[in-house]
Amino acid sequence: MWCTPLTNDCIQYLCILLTNNKIIQELVISVHSISDRGVINICQALEHNSTLTSLGLSNNPLITSTSGQALSHLLLNNSSLDKLNLRKTSLSTESILLILQSLMDNKKIRRLMLDKRHKETCINTYPNYHLIQDRADWTSDW
Repeated sequence: MWCTPLTNDCIQYLCILLTNNKIIQELVISVHSISDRGVINICQALEHNSTLTSLGLSNNPLITSTSGQALSHLLLNNSSLDKLNLRKTSLSTESILLILQSLMDNKKIRRLMLDKRHKETCINTYPNYHLIQDRADWTSDW
């Protein structure tokens, strides 16, 4: 199933809503709807958002390693998110490792959903994995 990607104008409006709205608690943008540029903009808007608790970005293959730094930065600066779904994206293992490192500082995230293809490398490469393993979900769909 292919959905129409969000336009830049739509993403800009969404960012304004996320910055100024105190009601939205969950945001799901999935199925080929967003690329790196949109993710970076949304991450910037969410840095100071205190109401969004769940962000779903699954099934977006145009989310690549370019978004990795922005997602990591978001986790370091946002205090309300407790769920983040990054399954079925094109993030590299290096980006996933960067995001996992952010979990060390962000204790609020209870569930980070990731592609199983990164699991073995992350477990074997990331020295503090045992400290965050209960929050990384490699198998469940959301």
